[in-house]
Amino acid sequence: MRILAVDDDEMILELLSASLGAAGFADLTVASSAAQALEQIAATRIPFDCFLLDIQMPEVDGIELCRAIRRNPVYAAAPIVMITAMSQKSYIDRAFSAGATDYVTKPFDPVELGARIRLASKMVESERALTENRSAVATLRAQLERERFVDLNEPISIPDVDAVIDLQALENYLLQLSRSGLFATSIFAFKIVGIETIYASTSPIDFRYLLTDVAEAVSTALRSHERFVSYAGNGVYVCVAHGRGALDLEVIEGTANLIVEEMALTNSRGVPLKFRLRVGSPVRVGLVRAGRGAVDALYVAIENAEHDAPKVEDGRSGEHWSQFRLA
Repeated sequence: MRILAVDDDEMILELLSASLGAAGFADLTVASSAAQALEQIAATRIPFDCFLLDIQMPEVDGIELCRAIRRNPVYAAAPIVMITAMSQKSYIDRAFSAGATDYVTKPFDPVELGARIRLASKMVESERALTENRSAVATLRAQLERERFVDLNEPISIPDVDAVIDLQALENYLLQLSRSGLFATSIFAFKIVGIETIYASTSPIDFRYLLTDVAEAVSTALRSHERFVSYAGNGVYVCVAHGRGALDLEVIEGTANLIVEEMALTNSRGVPLKFRLRVGSPVRVGLVRAGRGAVDALYVAIENAEHDAPKVEDGRSGEHWSQFRLA
C-alpha cells in the first residue's frame, strides 16, 4: 500500500516511517508541506492508496489539504487519516467534514497507529477488488449498472451533501470525540418507511438519487444543530447531534418530511412514488456511553428506527406521505 505522510516536523516523519515500517507498511512517501504533497500527488504515476496528514502546517493546513485531495476523483474514496496534536472538538468536526476517514492524536501509540493503517489497508483492498470486478463487465452499459448497484441492506457513500459522511467515518468520529469528552450528544436515526417497495420498483441509479435527496433533507432538517449524518443501509440514516438544548425530534421529523415534500420528487419516468420518514427513539451518550459504547449507540439508534417504523400495507404506511422525483 502506497502511503503519503505530510507533516512539517521532520522528527514526526521519521517516527511515522519507523512505526509504519515495523507494522509492514514500508512504501512511504513523505512531504513537509501541503504544497509539496500536492506536487507529489500530481507527479506520481502510481496513485497513492492512503494519506496521513498533520493539521497544523504553515500556509495550507492539513484540513484544507484533505479537502483538496478529496476534490481529486482518483482519491474520492482513499483513506485519509489525520495525525495531529489538535484534540479539540472543533478540529475533529472540521476534519471529518473535509473528508477524513480517521483521526489520531499525537503523541500516538505506534501499535495503535499500525492497527488504524491495517484497517485503512482493508478499505483499499476492498476498493481494488470492486474496481477489478467492474473491469470484468462485458459492455459499458453493464459496467454502468454494476457501478450504480446498491444493496438494500448495505451502507453506501453519499458524496457532496453537507454534514453527510460514511458510516465508518462516523464510528471513527465518535471514538475520537470520546477521548476528548462527549457532551450533550444525541444519536438517533431516520427510516424511509416502505423502503423495500421503493427499492423493488426503481432502477439502481434512481435509488441512488433517492438516497441522496433524503440525505439532504435529513441534514437540512438538522441544520440548526452541530451534526453528522450517515446512511446505514435499509433506508436508515443515523444522526449524531450536539447541543445542550433538548432535541424536538417530532419537529425535526416533520421538517424533514416537509423538505422532501417540497422537493416534489418523482422517478426518472415521471411517476411519483410515496414515502415518509420516521424518526426512532434517541440514544444519549456521554459518561455512560463513551468509547466503543458510543459506537454501539449508533446501532442501538438504528435498531430503534427499524423497530419504531410502521409496517407498510398495500403500499401505504399512514399520514405525512411525501413524493420523490428521481431525475
